[in-house]
Amino acid sequence: MTQFSKRAAIIVLTVAVIAGCKKENSAPTKTQLLTSGSWKLTSEYFDVAVDMNGDGHVENEVINVLPSCFTDNITIFKEDGTVIRDEGLSKCDPNDPQVIETTKWRFSEFETKILIGDPGYEDVGQLVELSATVLMIKVGTPGSGITLTFEH
Repeated sequence: MTQFSKRAAIIVLTVAVIAGCKKENSAPTKTQLLTSGSWKLTSEYFDVAVDMNGDGHVENEVINVLPSCFTDNITIFKEDGTVIRDEGLSKCDPNDPQVIETTKWRFSEFETKILIGDPGYEDVGQLVELSATVLMIKVGTPGSGITLTFEH
């Protein structure tokens, strides 16, 4: 083998090894996780117990006292920064539109907070957990906040 052929073989082999070491299964970004499908509310937990349905009993977890026409709503985050809230399968008022709201969303503070709404009027949520199946957001102030949990 000539000197040139040996160098060419070493270069090709080096490039192949470097390319083979490239990370192929990198973890999805928070944006990819959030925009991967629709989310349904599965928990609404109040730091301070409330009597959500007026039955004289206070509770922290109120998802079970909310009407199904509310709890079947879905939220869809789009990669273009829009978020859609949809009525889901049932509506509390049959005359309501299917799409409840279309607005904006974005991350802030190194993707630890999510802002939802028109700029200047956004609701701010602390991102507690975000995975392929769970989205957990804390809204409000400590001691009087609400933790919302959504699942795919």
